[in-house]
Amino acid sequence: MKLESGPAAYDRNYKLVIALFGILMGAYFLYDHYVGYSKKNYEQAKQHLTPLLGEQRMPETLPERPGANEVAELRDAAPDTLEAVRESLGNPLFVVEDQDTSVGYFVSIYGMARVPVERGRVNASLIEWRSWDKSQDDIQMQLYCAYAAFAFGLFMLSRAVKAAGLRVVIDDEGLVYARRRILFENMTRLCDFNRKGWVDLYYKHGAEERKLRFDNQKVRKFNEIIEVLCECKGFEDPREAADESATAAEPAQTPEADADDANEKSA
Repeated sequence: MKLESGPAAYDRNYKLVIALFGILMGAYFLYDHYVGYSKKNYEQAKQHLTPLLGEQRMPETLPERPGANEVAELRDAAPDTLEAVRESLGNPLFVVEDQDTSVGYFVSIYGMARVPVERGRVNASLIEWRSWDKSQDDIQMQLYCAYAAFAFGLFMLSRAVKAAGLRVVIDDEGLVYARRRILFENMTRLCDFNRKGWVDLYYKHGAEERKLRFDNQKVRKFNEIIEVLCECKGFEDPREAADESATAAEPAQTPEADADDANEKSA
């Protein structure tokens, strides 16, 4: 065996941080779905209802019913009696009576329905709904966002585990990259070096030519791999070729420029 390399820390740690971020965001959305948004709505309901009920009559928790959709369906159904309203919305939190009229207040964690009753008959056209700060759809959306964030976090966690398990081995026959075996006899060229830290190995696979990229953010012994491959295959070192290309691309200093530099220094 000539060389063995494990993963570079950057790629593994980067994916791990992104995975942790996704999982934490999922937990945040899940908290808002079950606790945070409901708590905000309860505080708003308490602020609105305490002047009507008093501190002692304000319930510690509010039910799931009614919701905005249930109230809208009830208004369209135009029920005649308060009993029909109770079947759809549950029991009112409190009722305010005044001679021949009364108003039932059906309060939930999502909002409050105001149902007027005149001489024993419900006036469906005057049924009103007031939403608290976070609607039922808002609260449900937090659950969907939690699912999406957890799925993304777990996906990135699997990528981090895969990155942590990366192994590159160069032996007498060729190399193994993440369980992919490439024989020396099938390697054709090592080129396309980029100063940001990658190089491409081209090799034959049947009748076609394929490419394997080595990245110094994924493979720990990046430079050592280049050196061993060049030694075993007689490839030109792509790093040196890149240096020569960069030098050739630099603009030549003209005599006029040399004279200007000399004048500046003498001044």
